[in-house]
Amino acid sequence: MNYISLLMKANLTDKEAEVYLANYKLGESLAARISQISGIKRPTTYVELENLIKKGLVSQTTRKGLKYYTAVNPKVILNKIEENKIEFEKSLPDILALATMTEKKTSVKYFEGEEGIKEVYRDTVDKPNKEMLTWFSATKTVGNESFQEKYYIPERQKKKIWVRAIVPNDPQIKPYLAKNNEQLRRTHVIDQSKYNLANEIIMYDENKVAILNYTDKIGIMINSLKVHDSMKQIFEIMWEMLPDEREMFENKN
Repeated sequence: MNYISLLMKANLTDKEAEVYLANYKLGESLAARISQISGIKRPTTYVELENLIKKGLVSQTTRKGLKYYTAVNPKVILNKIEENKIEFEKSLPDILALATMTEKKTSVKYFEGEEGIKEVYRDTVDKPNKEMLTWFSATKTVGNESFQEKYYIPERQKKKIWVRAIVPNDPQIKPYLAKNNEQLRRTHVIDQSKYNLANEIIMYDENKVAILNYTDKIGIMINSLKVHDSMKQIFEIMWEMLPDEREMFENKN
């Protein structure tokens, strides 16, 4: 087993790990002997022993003018890891709060190309159990079917993110609407002669708005509570005025 790698995971450097192991094998020893066993040069061994003393992993005693070093039991290292874990867990809510504060600051990010559009999509499903609102684009699936079917929709289903979508009553969209319940989606439809959006607009995470244009392959991510709320109000007004997909397609037929 690579003990050096294990100790490095416990926040020791490679040289500290080498010196610690040599000292632990030898028991109480002089730096010269530790240097010999570890293969670390003597001046460097002194430096690493001092570092280990500061970390509480090596103790030092002096007898007849000579300094002897003793490495602590490895269980002490485990205890320190557990203590640090507990301390980190206590601080975690405060750390997460800092990220939340940053997320709520107004910002605009611009993305280009198919990968850029996918990056925006991934952000919309970052947080589970959040409702998403979207104005569906007539060009939504152009060049994007594989990503939608293999990643985006399954990821949204896995995280239980429901979506309410306003879509055109284009017959080509009927197969898409047939999977509404399975894909956690509710839709209201609008006459396609009055609705021909080139952009998909998504409102999500309580303070974000994404605008995606598949023709020009650009994506814009707006992080603003006020912009999000304004867009949501417009969406809700339209939603209340529009029929669901069954009624609209029945009337059309």
